[in-house]
Amino acid sequence: MKRNIFIAEICSALCLQYIGENVEINGLNLCNRRSEHNRILTYATSESYIDYIRRNQSVVAIALRKEDLYTYQEICNEKNLTVIICDDPEKTFYDIHDFLYYRTDFYEKFDFVTKIGENSLIHPSAVVDKGVIIGKNVKIGANTVIRRGTVIRDNCVIGCNTTIGSEGFQIIRIGGINRKIIHCGGTLLNEGVYVGDNVTVCNALFEGELYIGKGTMIDNLVHVGHNVFIGNNAVITAGAILCGSSVIKDNAWIGVNSSVLNRITVGEGSKIGIGSVVTRDVLDETLAYGVPARMKKKMDEFAKEQLKRMNL
Repeated sequence: MKRNIFIAEICSALCLQYIGENVEINGLNLCNRRSEHNRILTYATSESYIDYIRRNQSVVAIALRKEDLYTYQEICNEKNLTVIICDDPEKTFYDIHDFLYYRTDFYEKFDFVTKIGENSLIHPSAVVDKGVIIGKNVKIGANTVIRRGTVIRDNCVIGCNTTIGSEGFQIIRIGGINRKIIHCGGTLLNEGVYVGDNVTVCNALFEGELYIGKGTMIDNLVHVGHNVFIGNNAVITAGAILCGSSVIKDNAWIGVNSSVLNRITVGEGSKIGIGSVVTRDVLDETLAYGVPARMKKKMDEFAKEQLKRMNL
């Protein structure tokens, strides 16, 4: 069960010091991300984060190096932020994250009994963890794994050898050593979603869920990274890779073997050509392709050209 926790309790457990009020937090997140919680702890490693923290109304506490206190003094006073003093803010932030996950009930553990709706057909070789909710008329194929924290709404179809709610891949490097970060969020497939064979759909990192909208179709051999948002009626074709926190809006089409980099948005009704690498946001109703992908024309212009070629 989720709970709130005071900064003093965290600092006592991890032998940390803090300056300011003993504030209560209800979430952790990066300062440049929107949070579903209204009292979060974040961290900063340089002055480049100041504007993000100023705009993020959810931030009430921050991990900083002692030498950065002067740089952040104005914004800390302005927002009355509590500061955790440490040598390495990024490492400390993820140490706190691990402490909250492994040693408290701060995060949801999804340990409830799984619920499966009427007329759902789950292959005997499929694995469904605790903490899963499956709606009505859902079909799940052979050797597929549904991980904790997953919600699958009515009338979804999931193929074979697929993992829904796979542990996301967030890596930080501290002192030259890679560190894998535990993911605490969930995964949501809305009504009528189709997911093919050999697909991985990851979960969310700190909170909330990876989201796939109504009627979206995902082909075989697709990877959907952590915190991705896919709108309604999108089409993700074979071999596509959606990196973490990318956004695919309603009715977008992602071509075969295309990659969408992290935190990139593909606009509503847009189409990404085969084998493209999307490194910049794509506007609504736009055709984009290439390596890197470039926006070529609006979709209505593209449609007119296609009709002209067919002499229609």
